[in-house]
Amino acid sequence: MENNKKLGKIRSVIFPIHKSELRKFIPLTSIFFMISFNYATLRNLKDMFLIAHSGPEVIYYLKLFGVTPMIILFTIIYSKVSRVMDRDGRFNAFVLYFLAFFGLFYFFLLPNLDSLRQDILADSLNARFPKMLGLWEAIRYWPLSLFYINAEAWGTVVLSILFWTFVNETTGIEQAKRFYSFLSLGASTGLIAAGVALQRSKENLDLMLGVIIGLAAIILVVYNIFARYIKRYPALYQVEERPKKKKVEISFVESLKFLAKSSYLALIAILVVSYGLVVSLFESAWKTQVSNLNKISGGNGILAEIYGNQSIFGGILSLILVVFLSAPIMNRGWRFSASVTPVVAFIATILFFSFLYFGDSLAHLAASWSTTPLSMAVMFGLVNVVFIKSSKYIIFEPTKERAYIPLDEESKVRGKAAVDGVGSRLGKSLGSLILTGILIPFVGGGSLGRVQYYVFFIICFVLMIWLIAIKNLSVKYHQIIRQKKQHS
Repeated sequence: MENNKKLGKIRSVIFPIHKSELRKFIPLTSIFFMISFNYATLRNLKDMFLIAHSGPEVIYYLKLFGVTPMIILFTIIYSKVSRVMDRDGRFNAFVLYFLAFFGLFYFFLLPNLDSLRQDILADSLNARFPKMLGLWEAIRYWPLSLFYINAEAWGTVVLSILFWTFVNETTGIEQAKRFYSFLSLGASTGLIAAGVALQRSKENLDLMLGVIIGLAAIILVVYNIFARYIKRYPALYQVEERPKKKKVEISFVESLKFLAKSSYLALIAILVVSYGLVVSLFESAWKTQVSNLNKISGGNGILAEIYGNQSIFGGILSLILVVFLSAPIMNRGWRFSASVTPVVAFIATILFFSFLYFGDSLAHLAASWSTTPLSMAVMFGLVNVVFIKSSKYIIFEPTKERAYIPLDEESKVRGKAAVDGVGSRLGKSLGSLILTGILIPFVGGGSLGRVQYYVFFIICFVLMIWLIAIKNLSVKYHQIIRQKKQHS
């Protein structure tokens, strides 16, 4: 059942939620806020711990050898659990797992980090294969590595899968048009709050871990109370009885075969893979500068300041994009809106690497601003990372989803499953593979800092492919639309 009452013109823009819908909107936004707060805090802490104890190289070995297998494992487990548990059971089971792990890390692993270190094993491996130091550092600080992997998994499992499955199953089609944009208010304010909290507790990061555990427990309580009332009073919460669509699941190899049959879907996959590759490579250069600045400054203060600003700026920019810029950009046409993210990434890449290359000549300018070229590079890279990621979530994702609209039903369903199967895995892993399999061991001699200019040219090459794919996809997109209009 949908609320058919009309809203005024101003209300429909500022806050298009009916009074009777607040009993659904407020709990959903609250849960989204808490999940996003934990997501942003975990995203920041996982990098901060590793950079402070080791270096940025270890991050990319973990992405390849830790995060990717873990996400695949979680996907397999989720598929099997879905056959024996309902939606609420799955939500509780996975959140309880994360609650247990973060509790274990907070109360036992982190306090005993020094005694748990595997120095002998890591040193012996490093003596034999010194060019893979980042991988051996991951073994040395294995509790931090486990934390990094599970922190990454929180965003994929709890935010992307569990939360949005719940939202999609309890929100009607017409209601979703008004709800979804404003649900992002909860996510954006969660990012801002996480950044502020991190900066306030920079001398006591253990406190943030306690907050994460507390919020995970509150999420379980709020979710179960809310879900129970929805089951008991579906009409009161305006939950529609809809036939469940069969979820299409295909393997990675099957995804590649399906994409090979359609150049249109292959082009969409190129967009997804290109984004993941560009962000991974760009962040590798930026995090190297963050690590260098941390070595000079010492302590967690500078890291908390940098990563706190990342969450704060990201939340503020997302709000600005949603309210003021997303509609005008989307109205300019598919190719224009699809090109915004790679163009932003290209400008950011040129400016950031120019800062690195001409850093010494900027010493006088930096001194006049009471800072250093390295600090300027770190903050400038931070701003660029925020712009790239914000444009991705607000502009790139909706534009990519629009590309599926003209397709027939089978291509929509199976095509999206294929693109997600290839793009989500390959996009996140390819950057780490290039860094850890080629550049760091064979070009940089084990150091990420020595390969940043190679990274620059690879990013530019990928961005060219990305823009060419957008151009070709735009032509096919409009051809299909014209054909449909002619036959209608």
